[in-house]
Amino acid sequence: MDYTIAPIDQQELVNIRRELHMYPELRWDLDRTAALVRRELDAAGIAYEADAYGRNTIVATINPEKTDFTIGIRADMDALPIPENNHDKPYRSRNDGVMHACGHDAHTAMLIGTAKALHAIRDQLSCRVKLLFQPCEESRPSGARTMCEHGVMKDIDCIIMCHVNCVDETHVISSNPGVTNSSSVAFTVTLGGKSVHVASPHAGIDALAAGVKIYNGIQMLVSREVDPFDTCVMSVTCMQAGETVAANADKCVMKGSIRCLHDKTMAWARARLEELVRLTAEQSRTTWSLEWSGEPLPSAHNDPAMYEAFAASARKVVGNKKVIVLAPSPGAEDFAYYEKERPGLLFGLGMRNEAKGCCHPAHNKDWDIDEDALETGVKVFVQFVLDNMNGIDGMLMPEGAEENG
Repeated sequence: MDYTIAPIDQQELVNIRRELHMYPELRWDLDRTAALVRRELDAAGIAYEADAYGRNTIVATINPEKTDFTIGIRADMDALPIPENNHDKPYRSRNDGVMHACGHDAHTAMLIGTAKALHAIRDQLSCRVKLLFQPCEESRPSGARTMCEHGVMKDIDCIIMCHVNCVDETHVISSNPGVTNSSSVAFTVTLGGKSVHVASPHAGIDALAAGVKIYNGIQMLVSREVDPFDTCVMSVTCMQAGETVAANADKCVMKGSIRCLHDKTMAWARARLEELVRLTAEQSRTTWSLEWSGEPLPSAHNDPAMYEAFAASARKVVGNKKVIVLAPSPGAEDFAYYEKERPGLLFGLGMRNEAKGCCHPAHNKDWDIDEDALETGVKVFVQFVLDNMNGIDGMLMPEGAEENG
């Protein structure tokens, strides 16, 4: 059957993205961002729930009465505590020290555009679509986890998201039928010793020396105990100890993170780090503590059946050559919480254009995107809904998830 896809206003997408980019907000404090989303949904006559799944969450619904099959589409809205460098851009951040350096402004603009496009052709759709505007992907407590705890996935059958990047050329779509993002957790190790004059080291307990031993031990764990075909990144990013050249350090604080592509590897890594810290502290005669940032953010996995369905839809929009395989990333993505409850799919959208200066990595003060791809993202979402509004055969329910009633 042929469907008429509503016209997508590319310039409107650009305008929305630039407004979001100029006024970035952090974590859950997205009052202005959420107001913009509500403004656009109100103008289009699209029904939504605000703050029902956490502060500044918004869930819009297309065809609320059609409950046989429901597709979820998610966009994250928060920015990063990074000062923006792009002084030549008129839409540069107006909020000092805060920047949309990861593309969440683009994600939000594209989801608004998708909501409008689907609302315009809602009579042609046999399914319900829920559009999740999520706070706090970049920090904790996770926006995705919070929305799930409030029950946002109870009546959604599958969920999809886009993450833009400046690695792939503009309009290139990437995805895969397996792991997309790593599990992640942060840690803090605190070692306590006894400070004495450096001329009498035998009378003290050097906490810094113990910290260095743990640091070196971590390198051995990763290089000698992790399967080379697996991925485990265990990094100490901060070590603080001592205040003078005349005495040894009586305290050493180490901070870092662990990232693993597989949850079972994460469980191993946490246990081995604790063992390393404990044994080293005992050998060095220091006190010790190991604190975690919380439960590890789970790894994200694309449902294989959803991937096949998605790839077919993407090819209709951008052609075969521009649909490529997405390599798993050691970066974390809290979209994984949705995927613990229902089948999900993450895809990448290339926005790299060196001629426009859109070639910097995410979380970088020079980050910018080729806005020409905004319309492409909306088209892919719409095409996926049109092609799969009657369900997707072969989707696998996540372990422990309950079927929708």
